[in-house]
Amino acid sequence: MVEQEPEVIAEISEKGGVGKTSLTSGLIAVAADLGLRVAGVDLDPRATLTDEMGVTEPKKSVNDIYYVDPEKRPRDPAEIARETLVRAGKHWPSNVWVLPAVRKFGNRETDATTGMEFRLKRALWGLRDQVDIIFMDAPPRPGGKIVGSAIIAARKVLIPSTLKKDGYLGVREAMSTIEHYTLPGGLNESLVISGIVRSIVPTGKRFTNVHRHWQKQIHDRWGELMLPTVLNDYSVREVCRTGSMPITAAPGKEAKLLISCYRDLLHHTVPTLKEKR
Repeated sequence: MVEQEPEVIAEISEKGGVGKTSLTSGLIAVAADLGLRVAGVDLDPRATLTDEMGVTEPKKSVNDIYYVDPEKRPRDPAEIARETLVRAGKHWPSNVWVLPAVRKFGNRETDATTGMEFRLKRALWGLRDQVDIIFMDAPPRPGGKIVGSAIIAARKVLIPSTLKKDGYLGVREAMSTIEHYTLPGGLNESLVISGIVRSIVPTGKRFTNVHRHWQKQIHDRWGELMLPTVLNDYSVREVCRTGSMPITAAPGKEAKLLISCYRDLLHHTVPTLKEKR
């Protein structure tokens, strides 16, 4: 029997602090709540997603998938991925796994290994019998090999953006990088940009004319991609990050509002998803 390949979604912005990790962990949490087998892939050497998902001191990491010892014959990344995949921490459901990151993974950005950018796609293919859906947290870098590898491996992309100048610039640079891969003859012509997600958006009086200005700038340039779902800036997100737990385990009104938003984004991005229980 041929295994169906998992859905692979990348969260990409080329600026930090725009809510990529929050979006990734939120999507993982609500997908797991549907009974799906979910994997989070941390491609940021800062390992923020790894920490939030309760994984500490992993024996292997994404660095092992990308790194090729020049003195040895290259190993199949699919095989390495199966060895590297670990369950998320104790507060996460048992159907959630992680391909964790470590700081030395940053060395791969300047790695001259032939074909390194293609190793992630093969690695994720190797997990097809273990997971139903994969979410990748890409690093906030302009282009580069690691971001490129995520774009090559993904089927769909979500781009989070704060309503600030950095958020706008992060979208602009991400769109430019993605275009290089999706043009005719590119390395991933079939990649779908599922939308731009307004993220860490202030509520009430904290929403100022500056936020309105950048919201208009994003809408005027990419209005057809701006999704109606808005992720507001709620303190419960920091509670989840500090406690290394999913948003679905957090109490209170703010958590429920965010869960509803993440569910909307999940079903928008993968409308064919079916609950598995």
